[in-house]
Amino acid sequence: MQKNKNYRKGLPAIRTKMSVLLGCVCLSLCCLPVSGFAQNLGNGFYDYGVACPKSNDRGIVATTGAGGRNVVLAWLFDHRGGYALLSIDAASGATQQFSVPFAPGDAPYASILSSKNKFYGYFNRNFAEFDPVKNAFTFSQKGFDLTAMSFTEDDNGRIWAATYPNCGLVAYEPGTKELVNYGFLNKEPWMQYPRALAADAKGWIYIAVGPTETQILAFNPQTKETRKLLNGAQRQKGWPSLYRALDGKVYATASEESGKSIRLFNGVADFTEQAFKVVNEKPYIAGSQNLFYKKFPDGSAIKSLDLGDRELVIKNTTGEKKLKFTYTSEGSLVMGVDVTARGQLIGGATFPMRYFIFDPAANKFEDYGAYGQFNTSEAFKNYVYFGAYPQGGLVRYNADQAISKGANPVVLATDKQHVHRPHRVLVLEQLNKVLLTGTPEYGYTGGGMLIYNNKEKTVKTLSDSSLIPDQSTMSMTELDPATVLGGTTTAPGTGGLKKAKEATLYLFDAKNLKVTWRGNVLAGTQTYDDLCKIGKVVYGIADSKWFFVFDPSSRAIIYKEAIPDAFGPVVTVQSPRVFVRRPSGNALYVICKKGILKVNASSFKLEKVAQSPVAIEAGGTYYNNKIYFISGSHLCSYQLN
Repeated sequence: MQKNKNYRKGLPAIRTKMSVLLGCVCLSLCCLPVSGFAQNLGNGFYDYGVACPKSNDRGIVATTGAGGRNVVLAWLFDHRGGYALLSIDAASGATQQFSVPFAPGDAPYASILSSKNKFYGYFNRNFAEFDPVKNAFTFSQKGFDLTAMSFTEDDNGRIWAATYPNCGLVAYEPGTKELVNYGFLNKEPWMQYPRALAADAKGWIYIAVGPTETQILAFNPQTKETRKLLNGAQRQKGWPSLYRALDGKVYATASEESGKSIRLFNGVADFTEQAFKVVNEKPYIAGSQNLFYKKFPDGSAIKSLDLGDRELVIKNTTGEKKLKFTYTSEGSLVMGVDVTARGQLIGGATFPMRYFIFDPAANKFEDYGAYGQFNTSEAFKNYVYFGAYPQGGLVRYNADQAISKGANPVVLATDKQHVHRPHRVLVLEQLNKVLLTGTPEYGYTGGGMLIYNNKEKTVKTLSDSSLIPDQSTMSMTELDPATVLGGTTTAPGTGGLKKAKEATLYLFDAKNLKVTWRGNVLAGTQTYDDLCKIGKVVYGIADSKWFFVFDPSSRAIIYKEAIPDAFGPVVTVQSPRVFVRRPSGNALYVICKKGILKVNASSFKLEKVAQSPVAIEAGGTYYNNKIYFISGSHLCSYQLN
């Protein structure tokens, strides 16, 4: 089979080419209004349906199926995780959908189409083989780690997978249908991303691991020996890379950002002074979740495949053909919901990256392509500000203007190094500032703060060293026009090394951009999930299971209570929106996974409101006497008395 020249793009460099993680993050104005009616779930709860009824592909290949017909294979992903393999007939658009032979979950992060025309994946702790000629999964077995981050095929036709997060290695023998576990090859105090894998002509297996400190491993399947080929200063922060060449050797670099070429053969590393580049690579149809192998054996090719529009375009020497196809989906995961001044419910969905607008009067959804994954939001007057992953983007939507590509929503600023994965947005009206905080880039520890000045249209970023070193700001609330109370998390950026022992509350002077006080007020806390000031006190959530009340004047905790087991823990997405305030009377509600609680304004005690008939996965906003929340891909609400 011929190699798609772009099939490796982004394989080890997931940090710098984040479309690998996200699929397409470009803004699309295509939407399809979906109207319906609210389903009464009982006990005051209502379900308005799927906000974004689309799935995401996680690896696409062009190949042949039964009778030599051209078929397209694509892993499907929705809010449940990886759930099926889609096969599309390239001549007619007819589809067959095959549920994975294990529980849906996790996601394919790598796949390979072997030289014998078998398609492989390993996710949600299961390894699977699909035969496009037999139109069936022909092997499935529980694996030994969570998910494969890379695949390769050796010269004997064995399929190898390197796994996350413990750097495991497995091999599959197609002839005997045996899956062999070779164990965990490298121990580190952080999650390991083995994003590149290759075998040399002698049968040695090489694994490139990142990003906190790079490592290249050599493994001998015969003797079970593992060699660590990088030491000391050779280990860098970033993403190593490697590939098998036609000369039988493997070529690597310790860091794709700055590395020199390393020649690997028979378990030995030869460090050179030559710049690393891919030359005479042996073709494999393998890659990350961004794999898109387009060429069929007969010379025709896939031009495009769009799961959102459900359209496949095939091109050959005579022209192009557009085919419509179908598949089933339970919809993409919704990150949260907010409300505009015009009474629109709005939120971000992920995989694919979309945002939706729901008209509660008409029970109508519309969804649009988003600039990344809208993790967090803050409604202010006629605007909604979003924090977007992975760009570390601050995005503004104007509810009073028509949606227009590049103009509404508009990207105001980005800083993927310091707020790579946004957790909170806060608008400070009198200072004309918008604050965005989150965890840092992959492999790093300690997130910062992006400050956008609405009046001056300027951007400034503070690193963790200017805030709380080695921690990231998870929650914020305004104490007065120039003072913010922030709550941190000790969690590092994805794959990074946790360094801090406990999380911190801190006071931030937003005018002079400096921390004026910090305190570890709840011993042992790792994350302050949410903060909300009402009156003279601040209500907070710690480690998803503790409700507390903080007095800013005394800088002390004056009340603490565990979230009841029958309701908790609280919702725990990337920006939880645990607290929902009812404007009349400033009543405050706590959104938990199993139901809704209310704060007694006098005693501070949590009072039971209602247990939910559906799992609550993300909060939360108030509109027209209802609390709106998210259950998987569904928008739901609770009717207040």
